[in-house]
Amino acid sequence: MLDKYLAGYEVTSFDAQNFADGVNGSLRKGDIVDVYALDPATELLTLHAENVYVADVYDNSGKKVTEKDGIATSFTVWVTSEEVENLNLAVVYGGVQMYLKTE
Repeated sequence: MLDKYLAGYEVTSFDAQNFADGVNGSLRKGDIVDVYALDPATELLTLHAENVYVADVYDNSGKKVTEKDGIATSFTVWVTSEEVENLNLAVVYGGVQMYLKTE
């Protein structure tokens, strides 16, 4: 999954809401996620970037989350140059949801 970063990557950060029973708050450094957001034109959840590497996670005070029970609300991720625009669009749409890849 990380082969896409062999040609290089960009580092960016964004906030994502922690949903009850969702994975956003429990994500940790090293996780691989797909990033979705609600498209306001269609009101459908839309994939904006896949197999995104989570480089670091932070709580709502901006401190790195290192404890298993900490709740992450901000994320630093690696994206390819081709994914930057889509990820920025997801942030603009708001309600970013990430789905943890387990394989």
